[in-house]
Formats: sequence, structure tokens, C-alpha cells
Amino acid sequence: MSGVITRRQRGLLPLLVASILWGVWTTGEKYSLAGLSVVTLLTITLAASAALLWVILLWKGHQRPTGKQLRLLALLGLFEPMLGYGAIGLGLAYIDAAEAALLDGTEAVFIVALAAFVNRRLPTGRAVAGVVLAAAGVALLGGPRADLGLSLGSFLVLAGSLAAAIATMIAGRVVLDMDPLVVTAYQFGFGLLFMLPLLIWQWGTDATALTAGVNAGHWAVAAIVCGGGLGVAYLLYNHSITRLSVSAAGVILNIIPVFGVAAAIIFLGESINLWQFVGAALIVSGIFLFSEADLDE
Repeated sequence: MSGVITRRQRGLLPLLVASILWGVWTTGEKYSLAGLSVVTLLTITLAASAALLWVILLWKGHQRPTGKQLRLLALLGLFEPMLGYGAIGLGLAYIDAAEAALLDGTEAVFIVALAAFVNRRLPTGRAVAGVVLAAAGVALLGGPRADLGLSLGSFLVLAGSLAAAIATMIAGRVVLDMDPLVVTAYQFGFGLLFMLPLLIWQWGTDATALTAGVNAGHWAVAAIVCGGGLGVAYLLYNHSITRLSVSAAGVILNIIPVFGVAAAIIFLGESINLWQFVGAALIVSGIFLFSEADLDE
């Protein structure tokens, strides 16, 4: 029994650190966008994280995926990180990092909805309550607006969360027999390959790839905090997920939005008003209502 407890404790701390890194990622993206375009920032992020993952993968050694697996991994890379992180990056140009971190936490809501649709089953009562609470929280983030409409930035971040949820569904169904490190390394590698043509096009035709106020800090945060942090977060996640139950891991991962809001307040000086606080509480409460069965793809 003591061995099981020790193993779980060893899995808990790395997952907690990974959750903090994922939360801080949004703040790093927001800061770097003051000097870099979304395409430039995302390319740097993916290059740094993919390089780290591939160095570890090549050091450990792995069996090359089959042709079918490569096509599926390319599809994963398209939805996440390219479309998912790309949409979130675009959204951050319009909204604060704190709000984006909360909206990004709605990925679990989309997973529940997609799982119910794909598996043709009704979600549990807890899941329905969780979706309702999270949706109400999203609506309150913008304050007491009569139309409850979403801003462009909020819509883009939600679209990014949906893309990430689709990627999760794909991964859960077709690559369960593969090493998570292999999946993540190829996934980020393909995401980077998809971004390179956009980067070449923008730098060749668009003068807004950099802003007048760009400095070394923007490049460093993009590469180290966003790219390196993302790679380390996935490595820690892969290490922890085999040592913890899905339920225990879910509790830690569900508080990523809290870390994201805290990072935005501490490092960017952002603040949240009463409506955003209530909305944040509803989103986090809704996410915690989801059970392991609800999130099972």
C-alpha cells in the first residue's frame, strides 16, 4: 500500500507543475504578442517545444509509426497545436490573458458534448449540470450584457478549445496503442510543419510580422516560457498519467484556468471584476462536475 501511495505522490507533483506551466502559457503568449505576430509566435513556440520533445524521443528510441498512424498524427497536429493554439493566439490579441485562460478551460465541456454525439449516448446529469454552469460562466465573463454575445476574441479562444477537444477525441480513439511521448513529438512536429509555410508567406509579404516595440524579451518568452514550458508540461504529463488515476489527474488538470488567471494577475497586472469572478467560479465548478465516464472518449 505504501508503494502505491508513493507512486501516486510521485505522479502528483509533476502533474501539478505541468498544470502551472499550461496556465502560465497563456500569459506568456499575451506578453509576446506585444512584439510578435501570432504566426511568428506560434512558430517559435512549436519549434522550441518540438525540438525538446524530439531530443528526448531520439535519445530514448522509438518504433516509427505506420503510414496510417502518421496520417492520424498529422491530423492531430493540424487540430492541435496548429488550429487550437493558433485560434487562442488570435483571440489573445483582443481579450486579456485571464479571460482567455478561463475560456480555454472549457475544453472539457466540448469533450463531453463530442463524446455524447460520437458515442450516441446521453450525458449524465452531472455532465449536463456542468455544461450549463460552464456556459453560464462564459456568458458572465463579459459582464451583464443584454445580448450575452461573445466578443471576437472570446469566440476565437472557444474555437481553439473546440479544436483541442477534437484532437483529444482523435487521439483517444486511434493512438491508444502508441507511446504518449511518440504521439506528442510527432503531433508537434507536424504542427510545426503546417506553420512554416504561413511563416514564410507572412515574412515575405507582411510587414506586421514584428511590431515597432519588439524586444529580446518577447523572443525569449516565446521560446522559453511558451515553447520550452509547453514541451516540459507535456513531458511531465506523460510521466504522471501512468501513476495517477484518471479522476485524480482530472482534478489537477481542471484547475489550469485558476493558474492561468493567477499568472495574468501577477505577471501582466491584469485584474478581474465581480462578473468575471462569478463567471470563473461557475466555469471551474462546472468542469469539476464532470466524471471520468463523462470524459471517456
